[in-house]
Amino acid sequence: MTAGMPVVLEQFCRRCGWDEEIFWEDGRPTGAICDCCGSESGIGDMGARPGTWDGVKGLHDVRGWWIGHGARWTSPGSRPPDWDLLRQLRNIPEPWRTPPPPADDRERRAAGRAASASLGTETACRICGLSGPVFWRDGEPTGTVCPCCGGESGLDDLGHPGARETMRTIRARRGHWAGLGAPWADPAARPADWDVLVQLGALPPVWR
Repeated sequence: MTAGMPVVLEQFCRRCGWDEEIFWEDGRPTGAICDCCGSESGIGDMGARPGTWDGVKGLHDVRGWWIGHGARWTSPGSRPPDWDLLRQLRNIPEPWRTPPPPADDRERRAAGRAASASLGTETACRICGLSGPVFWRDGEPTGTVCPCCGGESGLDDLGHPGARETMRTIRARRGHWAGLGAPWADPAARPADWDVLVQLGALPPVWR
């Protein structure tokens, strides 16, 4: 599939990868509502353009919101007994999962800290919920790189607690990471019994 080219038939939800409907046909939305994440084709995924981060970050944003709230099913009766969130997310066609966020100038991103805020000392990654490292101390970022999602505190997790507009970058990075199958930046640090939904449950509500 070539980035930027219209998709003739899309049977996978662009947000979550569920595949029990036809969501887009001949470049037009069918209006199908996903039993899993609740996204309606033509509304929940409208405006997305494959090929660039700016074209897909809105889609990553809503995906990041959904998984941040526990990846709840809109129609629980449709959920397979052996459902695996990460396996399903890998169904999302590549144009809706890539490319990655641009490697912005670090100084420009660091300047955004003035418009950011903190809960004080934070020991849970705002992007993926990993607990343990100190990501923010006394309201200041520590520069810690999360061994799970790879986000760096003070650069990739800026925002105001509970403010929707300023959290879009955090949620977009969460949605992008999840769409790739939630890979660990440091695979050796991944616990043998790791559960992505349990970890996301550690996210403070203001960063969801």
